[in-house]
Amino acid sequence: MTQLAILSALWSERPVTMRLPFQFGSTEVRETAEALCRVEIEVNGARATGRSAQLMVPRWFNKRADLSNADTIDELRKVVAAAVAAAPGQGGTALMVTRSLRAKVARALPDAPPLAQGFGPSLVEMAVIDALCRALDLPFWQAARDDAFGLAQGCPADLTAEQLRQSLSNITAPTALVLRHTIGFDAPLRQSEKAADAPEDGLPVSLDEVIAQTGIAAFKIKLKGDPEADQRRLRDIAALLDQGGDYVVTLDANEQYTPDNFSRLSDNMARDAALDRFLGTVRFVEQPFAREIALSEPVTAKLPLIIDESDDREDAFARALKLGWSGTSIKSCKGVLRALLNKARAEAAGAVLSGEDLTCQPGICWLQDAAMMAACGVRDVERNGHHFAGGLQGAPDEERATLLHRHDDILTDGSGGIALRITGGKVAIGSLGQAGFGW
Repeated sequence: MTQLAILSALWSERPVTMRLPFQFGSTEVRETAEALCRVEIEVNGARATGRSAQLMVPRWFNKRADLSNADTIDELRKVVAAAVAAAPGQGGTALMVTRSLRAKVARALPDAPPLAQGFGPSLVEMAVIDALCRALDLPFWQAARDDAFGLAQGCPADLTAEQLRQSLSNITAPTALVLRHTIGFDAPLRQSEKAADAPEDGLPVSLDEVIAQTGIAAFKIKLKGDPEADQRRLRDIAALLDQGGDYVVTLDANEQYTPDNFSRLSDNMARDAALDRFLGTVRFVEQPFAREIALSEPVTAKLPLIIDESDDREDAFARALKLGWSGTSIKSCKGVLRALLNKARAEAAGAVLSGEDLTCQPGICWLQDAAMMAACGVRDVERNGHHFAGGLQGAPDEERATLLHRHDDILTDGSGGIALRITGGKVAIGSLGQAGFGW
């Protein structure tokens, strides 16, 4: 446990254009922006600087029907600005600082939903973690293992300090990350289905190209919320995946289902002979129900269900477990320290801890999120920012050169720009073991 004080905080943004448009919940995303944060802290009389980055994704943090994509990005800008403005002068452990920031932003922006309110504090938290790791000359995994962030001191009521310390103590140095490829609602499955204007940049577009070029054998499939249409789509995907070797699948409904319609989909899938092999590979379904109702009553389902959008507060996973949910997803945009707490909760309950983030861009965002995922020991990680956008858009040449040099096990500079170095469905991540948070 280390005490720190935030001296200054700044933020900026970079525009990001999608290489491929994708359906994100109820909207199609073609362009957005990445928020970047820089903080300076004081630790034991010495100063250290840390940085972080996160993509500002439209209509996920807030899905109000009357808001446009641009409206929801503007809301995230306000949240980031509020967190950055409140950061200087904050002090204590890293956990104390992030809890204080979350409370301050919630009071400053009460009309923003909790998931959006947490985005800015999470961005600042990541930069603080980076600065603290640099001040201590420790890689993230070791700082987390040794509880430099003060989690045990601030242990939540549903865990014991011993459970938390035991969970942190089994964190090991990062070695490799198994990737899970996201298959969008309308993503082409075969080369013959690619749009006429699909990019010709040497990178895969269709699912069969992704499998052939990367060796990825774990997949996340987006659902629409229509039982019959989703069943037809799953049959088509299963027909392609069944032609190959072993694979695993997760499903993501992005809050699109009512409980009755989800039961109908589950029943229809169970009776469909074309889905026999496929159904046996499904590990869980991610957040089928809207956040407004998901944690309002107990859940029962034929397939394991995990929360995602409902994980909008520090105690959300604990409440979900009591209602019968099987696990939760972790994302750095929700909070790195929350992910470590949820790691302990999942281990104590024998629950699922899933690594989900479609939007992490190659660069600081990807590296920091990957360091978090590795420390939390997730089985495989949804990782598609490189597929839909990527390329370190807007980064200065010096940053590109530095990241390529220090993380040549992770990043490569190819014909399509800077991309992940994927071999056999994995990315080697040993370089995340350097001092600092992931980069």
